Amino acid sequence: MIQKVKKKKPNQYGARKEIKVTETTFGFAGEKPKTTYGYTYSDERYERPVLDAYKISIHKSYRENGKVKKKQWVICTMGYYDFIDSWYGDYYLSDKMNRWLKEMEINEDQFYEIINVKVDPLTKMIEKEFNQTEEYKAEILQKVTLDKYRRKEKEFDKEYGQGEYKHCYDVFGNLRNPDYLEGLKTKKKAQEDYTKRSYEESFKRTYSNYSSGGSSSYSFTSQGNYTDEEKKILHEIYRMASKKFHPDISGDNGSKMKFLTKLKEQWGL
Repeated sequence: MIQKVKKKKPNQYGARKEIKVTETTFGFAGEKPKTTYGYTYSDERYERPVLDAYKISIHKSYRENGKVKKKQWVICTMGYYDFIDSWYGDYYLSDKMNRWLKEMEINEDQFYEIINVKVDPLTKMIEKEFNQTEEYKAEILQKVTLDKYRRKEKEFDKEYGQGEYKHCYDVFGNLRNPDYLEGLKTKKKAQEDYTKRSYEESFKRTYSNYSSGGSSSYSFTSQGNYTDEEKKILHEIYRMASKKFHPDISGDNGSKMKFLTKLKEQWGL
């Protein structure tokens, strides 16, 4: 049974009205301070004016000495907005429910079945009404904003380093520090150029030793001894070198590409 009652005071815990950008500047001694763009929620909340509340109870009728008697178990009382934020099972302790089950002579599944017959339609009705409110629309917009923010942050940090997105962009995706972003791009380009030069110089030294017929100080590891991470690096070396030493690009007789193919076989790729 569900009995509708009225609360004396409105619910004061409506959703926060908006997300706000925060700025925090911090730096260790000897380092240039960095500004981090985070976020918080505004202090202002949406009003929740509906005072309706619902007393949920289970009633049992039985006969005793030829007379009809009734027994009632009050499960809980939930406010209108409690149906949005929680579940009736949050309003009582398990030991209390165990006592009810014993007194009612039913099991836990039967207990929930009895209550849900009445509570489920009421919950759906309240949710439908609440989904038309400005509070609900604001919550959805905030969730979309944060999901987009976290996705972009993950992609950016994967490319430029953990925690770097927050030094460039705010929660709404606005670029706050273009100079810092340019610094990250320059640093990444320098690292890529250095890696590329290292690959090319290593290849040239190995190829020069191979083509001259001399004994190389570079020894190949057997295929089975390379880790998955090392094989990823070797794949990258092969990809970059094959572009540079393809006969159509290098203009040679194909000897460089043949050697590269031999390396690929020795690497087990």
